[in-house]
Amino acid sequence: MTKSLAVHTGSPIIEKEFPRWPVWDEKDIQEIEEVIRSGIWGVGGTRLPEFARQFAEFQHVDYVLPVANGSIAIDLALEALGIGKDDEVIVPDYTFMATAVAPIRRGIKPVLVDVEAETFNIDPKLIEDAITDKTKAIIPVHFGGHPCDMPRIMEIAERNELFVIEDCAHATGAILDNQYAGTFGSIGTFSFQSSKTLCCGEGGAVVTRSEDLFAILKSIHNAGRRGSEDDYNHYICGTNYRMTELQAGLLITQMSRLEGLCKKREQNGALLNKHLCEIEGVRPQGRHSLMTRHGYYLYTFILEADIPRDDFTRALRAEGVPLEEGYPPLHKLDCLKNEGVVAGSFPVSDQIADQSVWISHHALLGDEKQIALIAEAIKKVIQLRDELKSS
Repeated sequence: MTKSLAVHTGSPIIEKEFPRWPVWDEKDIQEIEEVIRSGIWGVGGTRLPEFARQFAEFQHVDYVLPVANGSIAIDLALEALGIGKDDEVIVPDYTFMATAVAPIRRGIKPVLVDVEAETFNIDPKLIEDAITDKTKAIIPVHFGGHPCDMPRIMEIAERNELFVIEDCAHATGAILDNQYAGTFGSIGTFSFQSSKTLCCGEGGAVVTRSEDLFAILKSIHNAGRRGSEDDYNHYICGTNYRMTELQAGLLITQMSRLEGLCKKREQNGALLNKHLCEIEGVRPQGRHSLMTRHGYYLYTFILEADIPRDDFTRALRAEGVPLEEGYPPLHKLDCLKNEGVVAGSFPVSDQIADQSVWISHHALLGDEKQIALIAEAIKKVIQLRDELKSS
């Protein structure tokens, strides 16, 4: 092994570049060109219904509604379920801000709950203590692509007559007990923003098994219509949350790769778990016993070695490992503090924010040698951590 860290004078462990993200080829360009030449750039073409059909088939769900982005998907779900001003919804403290801000923007109070140390997902044991007579829904987030304990969450929800909105922004293709993430609750919400494992720049979707709920979702997102774009007798006070033909066309070509990429990430994620379990000082995200497939928007682990996390990640990047910046827990965000919704103690969420390391999902599209080198790089930085202390 190199005697010095690459962040100083040594050579990096990884020199071969990982596959770039997004993945695209001439088929993507051709698809967009065809949409442009069709003259139907917004709605009313064939791509939106075709993407919805393909994604419904992939997710094993009855109804899919493409929308403008993942944040809007949560907002739309809340409105369709009739959750509004002065109601409460339960959300994990460790998630992207949209999970909590979408409710706030509708006058709904998000009640923050700590997450599990093993999976980094909302802790079902803490959900019941957070339920009040104002609680209307639970919004579990499948963090990093690892499905939450949905059987347990659904049991709590059904016993307390609560809706469940699954935030699947990280979890396209994730499967728990042979059921796809997003299909357990009343509604599943997805993001197709450019960093996601299925992407079109910006976009999203809501999925449901309920025909009645789908009709409400569809009407709200299409200015309150019930039928065609020519129907100007708007029946409810809806809005425009629609996706365009351009985005749908790109998603169709991306869909052709999705299953293969999901399988490769699952395979390489398992391989990296095996390597990291042999390294003292790191703890990979745990795996629920019922999980069939991880969605792997992120490969995440906890740094337990006595190294400042930021020094560690700086050194690991220099060794050639592609990393993502983590986000702070919700209870530390100024926008939520200003809304007065950060009461409580969140020790696990704080630990994840302070000690987790996020490896980009496109790293899991590398070959087996590159996966082994990620582990070697982690081991190198830990073994030579005294160099970091002296720098």
